[in-house]
Amino acid sequence: MKIVYSQRFLEHSGFPESPERLTAIINYLEKKGIGKKHYIQPEKVKEKDLLLVHSQELLNELKKRSKAMNSTPDNLFEKNTFEIAKLSAGAALTAARLAKKEFAFSLGRPPGHHAGINSFAGFCYLNNIAFAVRKVQCEGLAKKVLIIDFDVHHGQGTQEIFSGNNSVFYLSFHQNPSTIYPWINFPPKDKTTRNIIIEPGTTDSAYLSAFNSETEKVVSELNPDLIAVSAGFDIFYTDTIVGSALKIKKSTTFHELGKKIASFKIPAFGVLEGGYSLSTLGENVFNFLKAFY
Repeated sequence: MKIVYSQRFLEHSGFPESPERLTAIINYLEKKGIGKKHYIQPEKVKEKDLLLVHSQELLNELKKRSKAMNSTPDNLFEKNTFEIAKLSAGAALTAARLAKKEFAFSLGRPPGHHAGINSFAGFCYLNNIAFAVRKVQCEGLAKKVLIIDFDVHHGQGTQEIFSGNNSVFYLSFHQNPSTIYPWINFPPKDKTTRNIIIEPGTTDSAYLSAFNSETEKVVSELNPDLIAVSAGFDIFYTDTIVGSALKIKKSTTFHELGKKIASFKIPAFGVLEGGYSLSTLGENVFNFLKAFY
């Protein structure tokens, strides 16, 4: 297993999507024996490659806002924001390119699944996982891809980018969006998307039952040659700061999610999305990752 990480990710400020998120994860992983031999640096991304999933207008807007440090309530902009966001996209791509050899996890920030073709939102600037998927497809490293997203929030940006694209299927498990950001109800199912609504109060066992059943169905139907995971650890009960109302109380539940994904024996990689409770985040990420090594 490889972890794609750069200390430059700590340069991007913000709250609750803060540098301390990565520090908490790294400290816990090191305590559990996952150290430097597992880490690799992300590759740099050419701006023109980002046009695979984003508009030039969005890239121009991100650069303009970064230069002017023109923030919004959800998205902080500093001089280096666009640069660090590109590096986070590069980390996802590095992980995706490694997937055929071994599971790799992009420990990058800022996250990405709320960023759409022409929009940034919800702490996200560029859609890291969408970019990585499209780039490896263009490189011939994957044909049919399944994106599994278990962040507590719906990744509306990822759904928008791949809507109608028959080579990418988006399977999202998220808290009922009438109770949490992005406050938009999306159709439960179409040819390239399946949205599994998780109601507030859902427990570990109920969540795992839905996750196992739905992933089995989609993998059987799609027969993907690559699985990309938008890993959001904010489904945990301590993450109330971002609206989580689920009752996922066992850190080992994340190990069970990882084990299910690994059981398909399909090349896979993961990308960090949400997860903001610093006291539990490291353990939760560790439990997920240990399913793959």
